[in-house]
Amino acid sequence: RSSDLGYLHCLDPDFERIMAENVRVAVRVRPFNSREKTRNSVAIIKMTEKSTEIVDPSQPDIEPKRFTFDYSYWSHDGFEELADGYLSAKSPQYADQKRVFDDLGRGVLDNAWKG
Repeated sequence: RSSDLGYLHCLDPDFERIMAENVRVAVRVRPFNSREKTRNSVAIIKMTEKSTEIVDPSQPDIEPKRFTFDYSYWSHDGFEELADGYLSAKSPQYADQKRVFDDLGRGVLDNAWKG
């Protein structure tokens, strides 16, 4: 509850630092869906490590908007679909479900088991 957070803030002067250390922000670019493919859509996102850029294809001379996140996952292409439907990495840039889970989900699950 938010009232509990306020109470904890008063008890621990490092509360804001501790909370900031526990919050991680991730973004992920998915593959085009069938509608986007039919419309010959163009990817406007570029990712390098933690950096994400948004490019306006109608204005290529304009500097792209740049953002930094804890995790920037590229899942737009660079994969192959296996017989069971799993999208497996064919490129080192591609972030599959296992990589996302290992980076983000595993710690949440471990903490949930600890109570």
